Amino acid sequence: MRVLVLGNINSKWVKEYIENVLIPLGHSVDVLGNSVTAKYKDFYLSHGITIKDEFKSSKATVRIPFIRVLSNSLRTAKRNQWENYDFIINMFVNHRDLIICKLVKSPSTKTILYYAGSDLLRKSRLQLKLNRTILSKPDAIVVGSSMLSDAMKKKYPSNTNYEIIRFGISAFDNIDSYKTKHPSHQRSNCFCIGYSGVREHNHLNVIDAFKQLPSEAKENVTLVVPMTYMATPDYIDEVRLKLDETGIRYDLFTEYMDNDAMAKMWCGISYFINAQTTDSLSASVLESLYAGSILINASWLEYPEYKEFGIKHLTFGSYKELLAILIDILIQKKDHSDLVASENLKKYMSWQTAKENWSELFSRLNQA
Repeated sequence: MRVLVLGNINSKWVKEYIENVLIPLGHSVDVLGNSVTAKYKDFYLSHGITIKDEFKSSKATVRIPFIRVLSNSLRTAKRNQWENYDFIINMFVNHRDLIICKLVKSPSTKTILYYAGSDLLRKSRLQLKLNRTILSKPDAIVVGSSMLSDAMKKKYPSNTNYEIIRFGISAFDNIDSYKTKHPSHQRSNCFCIGYSGVREHNHLNVIDAFKQLPSEAKENVTLVVPMTYMATPDYIDEVRLKLDETGIRYDLFTEYMDNDAMAKMWCGISYFINAQTTDSLSASVLESLYAGSILINASWLEYPEYKEFGIKHLTFGSYKELLAILIDILIQKKDHSDLVASENLKKYMSWQTAKENWSELFSRLNQA
């Protein structure tokens, strides 16, 4: 079957989905985008994947965002030679990809929307309504977590043709390999703050809690702040300045890290602090937990998967409560080793399971 994947072609999730699901199922794949990095370009070309060229005008050329998206999409559709696709899969639902999908699909093409998280949770009702206007009747909607399923019920109550298919996590194998080679690598009192560079991770508020710690509590503490994607230079500077104010040793990561580098980082972390404003259950959080860290989770980010996967964690409802937890760990020396939850994660998040679920979905849609 011929499949067009619409999404960020420099995303590891797009790459891993194609690598672990579409290619093993024998599908021919096209992707859309420009400015592809060398690493991803090599992957696409080595697997015979065609990169369709995307047209992008500057903000100065067309100032109104949606008009700019519409204009770019029309010109993108016109400048490429498109196949008669069996499936078009939107891997991160946005206006551009929905318009492209509508323009290039044939009457027989099946369309699948995959909501990853923020493309559902952080969109206004108006934005979501516009999504439905552009592509009113996709053949299937897929979400990656139970939390997103609940959000879908609230935001799209009329839609019943959606299902949960979780992605696999390739980095689990890298973590296993690193642990075998470095069994005693994990550091004590090493705290990871978030996993990307978006402001919604509330890095500044979390770092401020560390800043308020008594000086004796800051000894032998390391903060790890991964901002390897979706970070602006200005926000990285803000975070770095706030880290400098704490007087605590820190590692701020801003460059791309492959799975081996991520595995090394995760295996050195004691506690992962998840303070996002809102998001779906993240693979990065699960990677950290699989490596052996303990989760400190904001109370507004409760996921059904925590119970399903057997994940116990510390919870804070305010940054004052987070400070109290840090004091409990660093001054009271409370042991939370019973909260490590790595044992069950791998069986829930395998690419083999994901591939089987996608194969069943493709077959069902072909028979519809």
